[in-house]
Amino acid sequence: MLISAFCEEGRANDINPRALQRSSHQSFVSTLRTSPPILVGILLGGLILLSGLVFPEGLSQVLSQTNAALLAWFGRYYLVVGLLVVAVSVGCLFLPFAKERLGSGPPDYSLFSWIALLYSTGMGSGLLLRAVQEPVYYYQHPPVSLVERKQVALQYTFFHWGLTPWAMYSLFGLIVAYRLHRRDSTTFLHAACPFDGQKSAALSNLFMTLITLIGVVASLALGASQFTGGLQAFLPVAGGRTFLLLAATGIGLVATASALTGLKRVIRYLADFDLAASLLLLAYIASFLDWTRFFPDVAGAMGSYLVHFVDMSLSTGSYRTDVSFRNDWTVFYWAFWLAWVPFTGIFMARISRGRSISQFLIATLIVPSAGTLLWFSIFAHQAFSLISQNGAYGGEFDNVFTSLFRFLEYFPLSSLTVAMAMGLVLIAVINSVDSAIFVLGMFSQDGNPNPAAAHKLWWGGIITITAVGLVAVGSQQVIQAVSNLLIIMALPFSGIYLYLIWKFVSMIRRQKRSKNIT
Repeated sequence: MLISAFCEEGRANDINPRALQRSSHQSFVSTLRTSPPILVGILLGGLILLSGLVFPEGLSQVLSQTNAALLAWFGRYYLVVGLLVVAVSVGCLFLPFAKERLGSGPPDYSLFSWIALLYSTGMGSGLLLRAVQEPVYYYQHPPVSLVERKQVALQYTFFHWGLTPWAMYSLFGLIVAYRLHRRDSTTFLHAACPFDGQKSAALSNLFMTLITLIGVVASLALGASQFTGGLQAFLPVAGGRTFLLLAATGIGLVATASALTGLKRVIRYLADFDLAASLLLLAYIASFLDWTRFFPDVAGAMGSYLVHFVDMSLSTGSYRTDVSFRNDWTVFYWAFWLAWVPFTGIFMARISRGRSISQFLIATLIVPSAGTLLWFSIFAHQAFSLISQNGAYGGEFDNVFTSLFRFLEYFPLSSLTVAMAMGLVLIAVINSVDSAIFVLGMFSQDGNPNPAAAHKLWWGGIITITAVGLVAVGSQQVIQAVSNLLIIMALPFSGIYLYLIWKFVSMIRRQKRSKNIT
């Protein structure tokens, strides 16, 4: 996604062309000596690799204990952060400055490609990973007992994948784009940093580098697990940790190779294909729906989600969930989305030049939220129908890595749809990783919009090694390890994000007062 965006127009960021030429010839070894983010990334990746391969149980235990301690103090903090970000994002839609444009000239991408790039980078393989498993889990284990189980299941799926995650991405992207195109920021890194001091800015960029690294490693680990789960379920392929490690390594290497080749057009075409194929798969499953039941169920869940959004966000009142559910699901998700904020937000800012602020907010908040809710509504409703028809549920949708493939077996042409779903998983993961490699290269090269090959090689290796170390914990423990690691790493970044929001809101208020005076 980001490769196509950042390979264009390096001059837009006021970087000296001769400096770019010198940096592009920077050697592999000299890059390591001159880039602190890469050194820190190597240390983190090496630590996880060694711990995962040599002491897998010890790594899992350390992450679990650290996470438990943080949740005891900051569990509700994440809930407040999520609600605050949604409130500010929605509020921006109704402010006068929403009519302003983010940069001059026409948009860089067509509407379809723009939406496709947003979809691919924002959720990607996550929608495939959880399409069936999560709503079925809520259906079997309702977090609250207020209404019919089907509605509760849809409502909480909407909650975890709807407005809050997209608001986290959208608001950060808006701040970066506004500061870059409407204020005096000269690079994406400058626009994303709330601090003025050199040391504070360096620490902020380091945090964003690490959180991006952890987020994309989580995506690679989960995507590899889902891909291998599908292969093992439907093909005579040997299972086990070794196969999972090979899959994660292979995906990492392919993503690194694609990042090195540039792929200015191919990445966009892959995003277009990803969205088109996903819509085709969704339409196919929708063709089997009982529409007379579908619309009332979805409308009821949607209405309750919007009416009780604040109660759900703060886990209060009738929607107060127990601590284990709140930490294992909601807090985990909020930390996961926060981990993707720097990477996704900067991507959104870069591809949205030429759009108005209102267009940006609608396309990055309203449209993807609505599309995500439609996706889950259709898959979940069909899964509920299958469970009801079978009489007794046998747990075939419980495994997060194989649930979608098991689900597709119940429909005609399952061989084709399963192959399509597995292909979509691979495309989504590869797109995420190669884009992150490019962005991390930009972080480590002082905001260079076209980082040198050496930087991309280093980050490709670090991401792959770190993901291998994570999945080495064991396929049954991957999700828990990812959950713990993300919550730990997202905490310091959340403070940076809140400070950036405060500075942005203060800037908008000062501009409004200035216009009122004049």
